[in-house]
Parts: sequence; structure tokens; C-alpha cells
Amino acid sequence: MRISLLKLAAASALLALTSSAMAGASGGTIHFTGSIVESPCSTGSASAGQLNLQCDRPSAFAVSFQRVGSDVHSAATTITLTRDGKPLGTQEATAYQMALQGHTQLGLSAKAPAAGATLSPVMVTVSYL
Repeated sequence: MRISLLKLAAASALLALTSSAMAGASGGTIHFTGSIVESPCSTGSASAGQLNLQCDRPSAFAVSFQRVGSDVHSAATTITLTRDGKPLGTQEATAYQMALQGHTQLGLSAKAPAAGATLSPVMVTVSYL
């Protein structure tokens, strides 16, 4: 038993020495494949349903939106996406792709089918392409 403990202690000491020698090596070359991606735009919220985008260089986006909640399949609700106040279209749960540079404001509005009707929440997803 005593010999086994000595062998185990010796093996542990040798392992510690080789590990520290390998960690102490300096120099070398790292080969990197891929890219480091920096967010091309900064975002901010102006008000409910509004998203401000500031892009210092040309950037491509995919913008999608959908209704969520218990009445998500209510076909009469109209959802509109706007860019700088101009409607991009009035469609149900759709997606857009766009390119932009500079300051842009995206807006999302949902219109009830009738006065007093309940709207479900709307979720917007903006993804860089």
C-alpha cells in the first residue's frame, strides 16, 4: 500500500511539472479561420412600437414580426411595419429584408378589427444578415 501511495505521489509530481512547463512556453502562432463580428448598428427605443437604428456603415437586416398570446389566430387584426413613418406593407405575420445606412426608425402598429376589440401582444425580431 505504501509503495502505491509513493508511485501515485511521484506520478502527480511529474504531471504537475510537465503541465507547468507546457503552460510556461511563450511564442507560437495561432491560426484563425472565421471573422470577428462587431454590431454594425446601435439601437434605441423612441416609444412603444418604435425602434431607432443608427448604422455607420451599410447593413442588411431581416425584420419579422408576429402576434403572440391567446388570440394569435384572429385573422381580422392588421399589423403594419413602417420605416421612417412610411408603411412597408399591411400583412399578417410577415418578414422583410432591408439594407440601410444612417439613422432609421422602424415602427410597428396593430389595428383592432373593431372598436373595443382586444389586441394580442406583437413581437418584433431584427436580425443582422
